[in-house]
Amino acid sequence: MNRPGEHGPIEPRRRGLWWAILVAAMTLPTVASLAYFVWLEGTAWVAPVYLGAKALQFAGPVAVLGALLAAAFGPSRPGRSVALGLGTGIAGASFTWLAYAVLFRGGEMAATAAEAITVKLADFHLDTLGRYVVAALLISFIHSWLEEVYWRAFVYGRLRRLISSRWSHLVAAIGFAAHHVVVIGVYIGDTSVLVLTVMSLPVVLGGVLWSLIYRSTGNRLLAPWLSHVCLDLAIMAVGYDLIFAG
Repeated sequence: MNRPGEHGPIEPRRRGLWWAILVAAMTLPTVASLAYFVWLEGTAWVAPVYLGAKALQFAGPVAVLGALLAAAFGPSRPGRSVALGLGTGIAGASFTWLAYAVLFRGGEMAATAAEAITVKLADFHLDTLGRYVVAALLISFIHSWLEEVYWRAFVYGRLRRLISSRWSHLVAAIGFAAHHVVVIGVYIGDTSVLVLTVMSLPVVLGGVLWSLIYRSTGNRLLAPWLSHVCLDLAIMAVGYDLIFAG
């Protein structure tokens, strides 16, 4: 059950403060991605900056939303949440692998991505299969959970108290996608803005989908998290195929 006022409009005198907090929250991941994917590439600072940025990103929302975390695995209709999460996640994962296999596997863009990923794995000391698998599982299950807390429960949850429901879905999704655009740009190399935009649109759509699922399941994170896990596992499988399968 929601606490009184938890999802109502934010008081006018506090709107400016919340806008400042949310703009900072939506900007931090992109700036951090630029730092450890671009500005510090090849230096010893990549891993420390990555870990520090993630700690800064997730510490506040996780602490503030402790009560939500405790309740998130106990929705009133867990079966519906599991079915919705796994259904959308498996569909998205299947599309991801199919798009990779049909459009990119064995091509020039895949070769460019493999080279860039190899460099990044070395920067993060994840250039062995065992370390990659461990990192893939942590990212798919733990990091995806933290991202759901951050982007759906915290950013989207507060945005919808500041602007209309329709716009809150889109603005939160664009913020979620922004730092992924940096990663995609690094991996696919020099390309047109159009190609980068087209490849980034699925991330925006994923952000919209997960906030819609979050709201439709009573502001619980189980369903969007399960969906997110499936997508991340598919992406990690693509990475494995690019780097280790050959």
